[in-house]
Amino acid sequence: MASILLGGCAAEVTAPMNPVNGASQGGAPSSPSAMAGTVEAPSAATSMVCSAEAKDSVTKILGLSSTPATTISWDGQTYTCNYSLAAGPFSMTVKVMTGDAQALAEAKKLATSLAAPPVVGLSNLGLSGYQSAGGDVVFAKDNMVLHVDGTAMSATVGQNKISRTDFAFQMATTILACWTEH
Repeated sequence: MASILLGGCAAEVTAPMNPVNGASQGGAPSSPSAMAGTVEAPSAATSMVCSAEAKDSVTKILGLSSTPATTISWDGQTYTCNYSLAAGPFSMTVKVMTGDAQALAEAKKLATSLAAPPVVGLSNLGLSGYQSAGGDVVFAKDNMVLHVDGTAMSATVGQNKISRTDFAFQMATTILACWTEH
């Protein structure tokens, strides 16, 4: 199934977010209220977690009949895409750090707080990655920390009844593959 999901990564943001309530319209806010030391708009790589391709991957993996509804938020450093799914809420978050070393430290700190041990062997894709038994996946790549959270989903999800941990890992690797392409 991974071969289906890794192709077609685009870094396109299609429409602005409603900055008042965070409702997704497919894009990112361009709010002048970004915090000091942060960027006003997320990069294309950061916003990939809520791209059409990411939504399509969620739809295909779970065998959904339509694209799931999402909401996004961006605070100048952290971009979050929340998916409303029948199996429960699912989110992917990217935190932009000032450098690679800071991203590694932040990923380790987050993984520790989630009781997520390191991913070992080929499954770590040559990156610092962590996965909890409950459905959290954390990876550091360049200056970004990716957190995929499937912990609020039912234990098995989708038509193929895959575990929420496997689903979260598939989505993490899908995003990482897109980051590698861009």
